[in-house]
Amino acid sequence: MSQQEWVASASAPPEKDYRYIDTQADLNDWVREALGSLENGGDSRCCIDTEADSLHHFHEKLCLIQIAFCGKFALVDPLAIGDMSPLIDFFDRCELWLHGADYDLTMLRKAYGWSPKIIRDTQIGARLVGHRQFGLAALVENVFGHRLSKASQKEDWSRRPLPDTMLRYAVDDVRYLIPLADVLQAELKQKNREDWFLQSCIALQAGVAARTMAAKEDPWRVQGSGRLQPKGLALLRAFWEWRDGVAAERDIPCFRVMSNKQMLDYALLYESGQAIYPPGGWRPKWKRDFSEVLGVLAEADPRTFPQRQKKARGRLSEDSRMQVENLCKIRDIKAQELGIESSLLGSRSTLEQLIASPEGLGDLLPWQRLALGDDLERIHAEVHAHREENSVA
Repeated sequence: MSQQEWVASASAPPEKDYRYIDTQADLNDWVREALGSLENGGDSRCCIDTEADSLHHFHEKLCLIQIAFCGKFALVDPLAIGDMSPLIDFFDRCELWLHGADYDLTMLRKAYGWSPKIIRDTQIGARLVGHRQFGLAALVENVFGHRLSKASQKEDWSRRPLPDTMLRYAVDDVRYLIPLADVLQAELKQKNREDWFLQSCIALQAGVAARTMAAKEDPWRVQGSGRLQPKGLALLRAFWEWRDGVAAERDIPCFRVMSNKQMLDYALLYESGQAIYPPGGWRPKWKRDFSEVLGVLAEADPRTFPQRQKKARGRLSEDSRMQVENLCKIRDIKAQELGIESSLLGSRSTLEQLIASPEGLGDLLPWQRLALGDDLERIHAEVHAHREENSVA
C-alpha cells in the first residue's frame, strides 16, 4: 500500500479495527499470534503507548497499553490481567517505537520493574529533522493532513468499561506511528542524522533507567520554596502533610485539594504576618482542618521549624560565566544553521557543567560534540588550562 493509499484508509478507519484484550487467555493468544508473525519474517517494529489515571486518583496506575504491530491494533487492559510477562517478553523481541517515550517508560518501569531493550522515539526524530511542532497530533496533521481528536486526553482511564470514544482515541495514539517513523527515518537519512537519532534514543532510555524510584527526601520542598523563611516552611510542610492525608483518604490527586502554588502563596503570607483564610469554595471540614493546622502551628516551638537549605556556592567565576555565554552563542548559531532547536545541542545547565568540570564534555552526546565543532573543544581546553595555571600559582 502506498503512503497516499494508507493515509486515505487511515482517515476513515472502520468502526472497530482493534482488539480489546482483558483476559489472560486472550493476551496469551495475541502474543502467540504476534510471535508467529515475527518468526515468519514480519516487521519487528512494534508501537506502544500507555494511559494512566494520574489526573483522577491519588496513586496513579497504568490503565491501558496500546499496541500497533504488523498492521493490527490491540488495546491491553493491565487492570484486568494478572500476568503481563508474556507481553513483556514479546516486547523484548521487538524494536519498540513510542512518541514522547519518557512518561511511558517510567510508567512501565513502575508497574513491572522493566525497561525495554530497544526503543525509538518519533518525537526525538521529529525534533532532530527540524519540526518545531512535535506533539503527535501536530505531526499527524502536518505530515498526513489528518486531525486527531483530543477529547479523551484528560479522561479517567481506570473507569470500566471504557466507552468507544476513549478506545478509538487510544488506538489513534499508535495508529500513525509506523507511517510517521517511515517519513522521519527518510528525513533523518537525507540529513545524515540517523546516528544522532540512535544516540539520542539510547540516552533517553538510559536516563529513565537510571532515575531513582525512591521517595524524594522532604518532598514538600516544592519549586519556589527556597525563598521561604522557617515560619513559612513550617506552614508549607504542615499543609503538604494534611493535603496528602486528605487526597489519600478520598483517592483523588493532590492538586484537587490544594495546588503547590496555593500552598506557597499561603506560606508567604503567613510568614509576613498577614491573616490567611481557606478558599471560599471548600467543604466545611476542610475549612476546619485549615484552621486547626494554623492553630497547631501557632503553638509549636519555632525551634522545630524546618530550616532553609543552604544554597551551593556558585561554581562559576566571572570568566567562566563569560565562556558559558560564548558557548551558548556558538550553540545558537550552529542550531540555526542545522535548522533545529538550540536546546538539542545542549541545555544551558549542561554547558555550565561542561565549563565547571574537566569531565564536562562527557555530558554531551558524541553527535552534539561533533555538531558544536572545534570551538567547543577550544573553549573547554582554555578554561581548564587557565584553571590549572591559577591553582599552581
